[in-house]
Amino acid sequence: MMFQKPTLTAVAALLAMVPLSTNAHIIMASPVPFGQAGEPNNSPLLASGADFPCKSVPYTIRKMNDWPVGSIQSLAFKGSAVHGGGSCQISVTTDSKPTKESKWKVIYSIEGGCPVAAEGNLPESQNADGTFPFTIPSELPNGELAMAWTWFNKMGNREMYMNCAPIKVSGGSDDKAAFDALPDMAVANIGPGTPTCTNKFNNDYFFAAPGKYKTSGGVGPFSSLCDGAPETGGDAPAPQKPATPQPPPANPGIPPAAPVPSQASALTSTLRTIYTVTAPMGSPPASSQTGGVVPSTKLPSAPQPSQAPPAPAPAPAPAPAPAPAPAPGSGTAGGNSCSPNGSIVCNGETQFGICNFGSVVWQDVAAGTKCQNGVIAKRDYSHRAMRTAV
Repeated sequence: MMFQKPTLTAVAALLAMVPLSTNAHIIMASPVPFGQAGEPNNSPLLASGADFPCKSVPYTIRKMNDWPVGSIQSLAFKGSAVHGGGSCQISVTTDSKPTKESKWKVIYSIEGGCPVAAEGNLPESQNADGTFPFTIPSELPNGELAMAWTWFNKMGNREMYMNCAPIKVSGGSDDKAAFDALPDMAVANIGPGTPTCTNKFNNDYFFAAPGKYKTSGGVGPFSSLCDGAPETGGDAPAPQKPATPQPPPANPGIPPAAPVPSQASALTSTLRTIYTVTAPMGSPPASSQTGGVVPSTKLPSAPQPSQAPPAPAPAPAPAPAPAPAPAPGSGTAGGNSCSPNGSIVCNGETQFGICNFGSVVWQDVAAGTKCQNGVIAKRDYSHRAMRTAV
């Protein structure tokens, strides 16, 4: 009996910790996942990888999520324990009921700030309000497929979360070549028997193969998902200025010989291009996080000219011919400017893009489709059949 009070105190302390563990995760709310109400649970994948993929839930379809190519969909969550954020991917497999052998291809990467950037977890009464719009790319093949949301949390245990949902793609391609060329989904923190690695604690993460459809957020620090090597995250530091160049020669008509840089002055800067292809939300994002190029701070010093005698002046090269303007089409954006934000714009019938705060990046439509009047649709080959019949 003399140990009764301390025992009760210890039990009470353990019970007080239960909500922290049982409510310490979030699940995908949109797209609507596989499973009955209450499935999947909000825990991460098992460290052994036994419930990979999709937490091995029954592939019960509560709602088929329709994904027309070119439409804007939303990734949303419920739950409060966001573990300080982290990085997420949206991937697709052509298997309607995925297995361990399924091939997952990335269609959108969120590097940092997913599901939301926070200092730890949110209050238990508050749901994660991070919603990420993304555009269904033309690389997806038609048919009933499966998608996955994967999350590598910034704080807490080194884990991998994965929820899956049924999708039905229309307006896509009947050829899988473009889909097969998409990058593979990243896998970390689970195994054995699965390609795996362990990520760095308290970091947002860059993916080795994020794909061309991606965005960035979070406050960092950033590291690569699998090797833990630090990279520049958040606002990029200002690049260092190169050394003052040498003054021009006294006789500008005779150029000096080509400089011979030393090995130490070789260019070692690294570029990371970030494209953001999401629907407009509020004011335009800061230029330091979208549509930009983030250089590292390693820049070369100015090369010194050698003492070789000057070479004779070369003959002037003819002026290059102007590049032809893109063929106009219904619903096109002239040059690389466009409006309104979030709309689909066409560059003839063979290219399309998503208007992103006045600018657009062109990409080819899928085989068998065309872009016309701001809509991606299947090509009509009936006129060819009529000519053949005649």
